[in-house]
Amino acid sequence: GMGGRGGGGYRGGMGGPPVEMLRRSENAYDTSKTRPQNHCDKILKEARGILNKLTLTNFEKLARDIGCLELEHAEELKGLVAIIFDKSLEEGHFCNMYARLCNEIKDTLPKFDDTASDQDPIPGQAPPAKREITFKRCLLNKCQEEFERADRYDELTDSETLGMSEDVKRNKTRKVRVRMLGNIKFIGELFSFKILNEKIMHECIKRLLSNLNEDKDQTGVEDTVECLCKLMATVGKLLDRKEARAYMDYYFTQMRETADKLGKLSGGNRLKFMIQDTLDLRHNDWVPRREQTGPKTIEEIRREAAKEGIVAGPIPPPRGGP
Repeated sequence: GMGGRGGGGYRGGMGGPPVEMLRRSENAYDTSKTRPQNHCDKILKEARGILNKLTLTNFEKLARDIGCLELEHAEELKGLVAIIFDKSLEEGHFCNMYARLCNEIKDTLPKFDDTASDQDPIPGQAPPAKREITFKRCLLNKCQEEFERADRYDELTDSETLGMSEDVKRNKTRKVRVRMLGNIKFIGELFSFKILNEKIMHECIKRLLSNLNEDKDQTGVEDTVECLCKLMATVGKLLDRKEARAYMDYYFTQMRETADKLGKLSGGNRLKFMIQDTLDLRHNDWVPRREQTGPKTIEEIRREAAKEGIVAGPIPPPRGGP
């Protein structure tokens, strides 16, 4: 009825009994409880605030701000990595920008001692070398963690999915898969900046290929093929060196077989040609036929428009506010 969101309308006319003053109850909601409680919360809140404003236009300044955060503990470093991962997933189109951010800040952030490796030395043996917790190591651990999370879900037993409808199960699976593919895309960008090592890239590709062989779900196959082709476009050239040629040959044989299989399915041609483009890319020594386009700054768009003689109309403000 009347009375806006609360509904219920206005109670009691002008002539009603006098209204008693409000008293603070025992369990009153305290706004201070939602404020950051400790240094870790405060720093991560600050990091999130900066990342929410990050665009290609203000990149240099805000990357410096992130690099200058006063981290005091390894947990804060891990928290920062988790936030960056989540941002790159929420905004997949900008995952190259988030990888570039990692490249900018990887050497400016503090390192911490790994207290977990403080075991008592074994008599007669040299104490183990102290490992440091660095930004790069946190990134690598986060990748592993994400892989394990996806595996745990893949291995859900029948009793754990009991009572779930097929739709719910399919949606849950899709969510996990989309997250995994988003992670792989980001890992590829991190590798192209040489922040992560080659081993983790081979692990990503093997995962995608085994998904293709096992996935019976049409959207699953589409998601995986798209991810595999994008990944090869990002990292293929770096991986395709003499020492790893045998691996790459094997991957591409698998991809060719997948393309042939897809070509026989109704509606499979789009994916077949997508894989064919990737096979051609390798055949042409990784020189793309078309320039790859990603997000651009407003200045780049203006310059291109001027060059092509397009008179630019009012340009919308960049993502993330001023």
